[in-house]
Amino acid sequence: MKIKSGFLKLPFLTIIAFTIIFITACGSDSTKTNSSSTGGNEDGEEIFTLRYNTTYPPSVWDWEPKYKSTEELAKLIEERTEGRVKIEIFYSNQLAGQAESLDALSRGTIDIQNITPSAWSDKVPEGSFSSLPFGWMGEEHASHLLRETDVGKLYEEALDEYGVKVLSYWYSGTSGYLSKKPITGPDDFKGLVMNQVGSNLTAEFYSEMGAGVANIPFAEQYEGLLRGTIDTILFPYYALETYKLSEVVESITVPGPVAPSYGLVAISNKAWDKLPSDLQKIVMDTALEMEEAGIEGSKKLTQMGIDYAEKEGLEINRMTEESYNEFFNLSEKLVWDKYAAINDRTKKIAETISTEREKWIKDNPEAQAYFDEYLAK
Repeated sequence: MKIKSGFLKLPFLTIIAFTIIFITACGSDSTKTNSSSTGGNEDGEEIFTLRYNTTYPPSVWDWEPKYKSTEELAKLIEERTEGRVKIEIFYSNQLAGQAESLDALSRGTIDIQNITPSAWSDKVPEGSFSSLPFGWMGEEHASHLLRETDVGKLYEEALDEYGVKVLSYWYSGTSGYLSKKPITGPDDFKGLVMNQVGSNLTAEFYSEMGAGVANIPFAEQYEGLLRGTIDTILFPYYALETYKLSEVVESITVPGPVAPSYGLVAISNKAWDKLPSDLQKIVMDTALEMEEAGIEGSKKLTQMGIDYAEKEGLEINRMTEESYNEFFNLSEKLVWDKYAAINDRTKKIAETISTEREKWIKDNPEAQAYFDEYLAK
C-alpha cells in the first residue's frame, strides 16, 4: 500500500527548513522548565522569575502561616522589587516530589522549596531536629532555638553544604496525639498501634512504651483509623476539621509532643547567587517578615483544633506535670540520644536544645504560661 503524503513531495530545502523550525520550537519549549529565568524591563534592569515548589496545597485562610510563607511572600517580593523578582508557585510538589526536591533545589532545577526539615533527613540528617519530641514549648521558644542559638546555624551550615540556603521558617500549629483511646501518660500506649511516618527516630520510643508501630502514609490515616489498622497518630490538631479526623478518633492529648511543627522555605544557592545584592536583601527581609507574621496564625491553628475537638465532643486529655516529664525523659533517652549519635552537628544541636530547654523553663514566663494552659491543674 502506498502512503500518500504531501510532505514527501516538498523540495529537499523546504524539508530542512521545516526541520530547523521544529527543532527550534522544541528547544524554546524546553527552556520554559529552566529555573531562574531572566529577562529585562523597560529600564534595562534584569528580571528574575523564580519557580517555587511547595509540598502543600493552596492555603485556605490568609492568616495562616503557610499563606504568609507562600502566597503573601511571593506577592510582596514582586511588589517590593518593582517586578524585578517574580515568583511562580507550583503546589503539591508539581515540579519535584518530596523525596527529589532537595536534589532538584541543589541542582537549580527548581529555585525555592517549601517543606518540613525532617522530609530531607535522609540526605541532611540534621533536619530531624524538627521531630524531637517535647523539645520546645510554643512558637516563641521554637523561634528562639532557630534564630538565637546554634541550632539554626548548624542546620543551615548542613543545608549550605548541599547547595541550599534557608530563607525562613514557619510554624504550623501543634502536633499532638489523636487517638481512639485516651492517652495521658506513657503507660497508655500499651497495646495501641501508633502510626510512624517519616523519620524512624521515634519507632523505639513508642515500642518501649508498649505500642505496635505502623507506617501508613498521611493520606491513608483516616482509612487506617476507621478500619482499626492504627489506633493513634501524631498530627496537627486542626486536621480534626480539615482532614475530618474527628470522625475516626475519640480523644486528643495536650500538650502535644511537637509544639509547634516546623516548616521551611529554602532557595537554591544557584538562584540566590544570580540575584544582585539589593534584590537579595529585599527577598531575605520579606521572608523574615513573613516568618514573624506567621507566629500568631500558628497559635490560632492550635487553638482552633482544640476548640473543634471540644465542639465535636471528643475527649480532651491533659497530661499531668509528672506524666509530661515521663514522656520527655523517655524521649530524651530513646530519640534525642539516637539523633545526637548521627554526627557532630546533630550532637551539638541536641545538646543545645536540651540546655536551652532547661533555661527556657527556668527564665522565661512563656514556659510557665505554656504549662498553665495545657497541663492538668
